[in-house]
Amino acid sequence: MNAGVLLAAGLVLILTPATVSSPVVLGELIVLVFGVGMLIGVNATLLRRAFSPLHELTGQMTAFDPLLPGARASIPRAGAEVAELADAFNRMADRLEIERRESTRRVLAAQEDERQRVAQELHDEVGQSLTAVLLNIDRAAKKAPAELASPLAEAQETTRASLDDVRNIANRLRPEALDDLGLLSALRVLADRVSHQSGVSMKTALHSSVAGLGPESELVVYRVAQESLTNVMRHSRAQQVELALTREPGGVRLRVADDGLGFDGVRPGGGVRGMRERALLIGATIEFHTGLDGGTTVELWIPDR
Repeated sequence: MNAGVLLAAGLVLILTPATVSSPVVLGELIVLVFGVGMLIGVNATLLRRAFSPLHELTGQMTAFDPLLPGARASIPRAGAEVAELADAFNRMADRLEIERRESTRRVLAAQEDERQRVAQELHDEVGQSLTAVLLNIDRAAKKAPAELASPLAEAQETTRASLDDVRNIANRLRPEALDDLGLLSALRVLADRVSHQSGVSMKTALHSSVAGLGPESELVVYRVAQESLTNVMRHSRAQQVELALTREPGGVRLRVADDGLGFDGVRPGGGVRGMRERALLIGATIEFHTGLDGGTTVELWIPDR
């Protein structure tokens, strides 16, 4: 490109009657300054156009998010060098996505195994111990004098409440309904529990046509729904929540929407990042929206494979 500009300038000098005296006269100096300015302007314009695909590629590389599967650089009408650079970046992104998916799968598998182990120990050991304590208190209350009846009854209620808490914690760690009854039943149990604990009005639309997602995808759907509803209870101050799992052309969509405060101006925490990593694990996409009047919508899209 620079060679072409210089060649054009040389042809102008050769083919026109322009001359330069020694010493240079004012008219010739004006022509020289104007000509050099023209050359610089033409060169700058051509270089800006030549480098614009590179600037566009730099912007796409800067905005690249490794948690968004399939996001790749694309520069239409790019030169061979820029196209080669974009292709190299896309190959690197492919490797990064594969490695991140595999490392996330290993981490989450270890996490689920640990959850299951802790839930089993809570259920078998702590739960059984509290049940034995509850039975002992009951036997002691039958033999104790009247003045001890009230303290023993209070101890019974405290132990029973602790036993319920242990069971709830174990169920949140590894829901038995998901293993025993399937995804739809587990989501219904989850929605009922959240509604009971928080007092929000829960509307569910769980279609039976989504059956057969596979164990890994079902676990991701459940964990995303669980984290979304947990955020509703903790942060949203919502009155109504909708939980929907539907089959649409091309895939399955999970939607959790509330009428709470929304999350504008709130920095996403580890829960949101965890949901995005779980979505990446199965090649799904997840989006978070806040409406004009508040409220938060979480949508998980699982394409058919």
